[in-house]
Amino acid sequence: MERSSAPFLLSIRGFMIRRSFCAASALFTVSLGMALPGQALAWGPYGHAIVADIAQSRLSPQATTEVTRLLALENHQTLDQVASWPDTIGHVSPEKGGLPQTLAWHYVDTDTNFATYAKPRDCGNDLCVTEKLPEMEKVLADPHAPSAERLVALKWIVHLAGDLHQPLHAAERDHDKGGNAVKVSYFGQDRNGHENLHSLWDEGIMNHERHLVVGPHYTIDFARARAEADRLNAQITPGQADFWSGALSADTVHDSVVKWTDESHALARDVVYGALPSGKKKALGEAYTAVALPVIETRLQQAGVRLADLLNTALTAP
Repeated sequence: MERSSAPFLLSIRGFMIRRSFCAASALFTVSLGMALPGQALAWGPYGHAIVADIAQSRLSPQATTEVTRLLALENHQTLDQVASWPDTIGHVSPEKGGLPQTLAWHYVDTDTNFATYAKPRDCGNDLCVTEKLPEMEKVLADPHAPSAERLVALKWIVHLAGDLHQPLHAAERDHDKGGNAVKVSYFGQDRNGHENLHSLWDEGIMNHERHLVVGPHYTIDFARARAEADRLNAQITPGQADFWSGALSADTVHDSVVKWTDESHALARDVVYGALPSGKKKALGEAYTAVALPVIETRLQQAGVRLADLLNTALTAP
């Protein structure tokens, strides 16, 4: 994910006044087509769709009804259809209707020299995933907020819950921008010099191992994504789901998000960077994949479970 240090505060209300639902939907397609090969799209469209699909299957009846109502405002039916929307608006220039300033919302750069996230040091301006996710949760949970604002918040929550569970969205080492500056090759391929550690964890490893193909303009096979989501979801035991949730409530959302941030940070330090071979040339293949893939799939499962908890907490009345 590209880094942006420019201070920016986007009000959801102002955003929806300036952009109609139709324009936002059109922007989804246009911006994906304009994204450059070197630009990381968080988990990638498959990863975000998988997280959304796992979550949708775990919604309460009341949350399902409200999610369905909000999605219908843009003629969508499922969460996977909007899961990558925040990436798309971030990769289009303001002149073309995009919001590149929001790219900073997708990650938090906590250096691996530090053990855990600290807001004053890592996100003093509140423009990072760890602070934006609870902020969007409050908007979605407000029954008096306009539906348009709550829909935007819903889309951000779906996306940011996924982002937060990608280890390199909560860490960097030696100012490498979450691994974006770490050039690698993967099974001998380096995408003409564009392959980097961040993009490999976003989607390279999973797509390679699960034979997921991203089509022109970053289109995906949603049925294939749902099949992968079903496979991963079926592996989650009730005990795991309860443990990962941690009895989430409206009062504990921020604390939980900080905990999930620290989980990703530790995984980045110990696994993502820790399993790298020594030396300047990072030629990765079977050995690195054997370590990375189980972590990637577990983080997708955890993100799906926790996203459902966030939505159920916001949309299910006590």
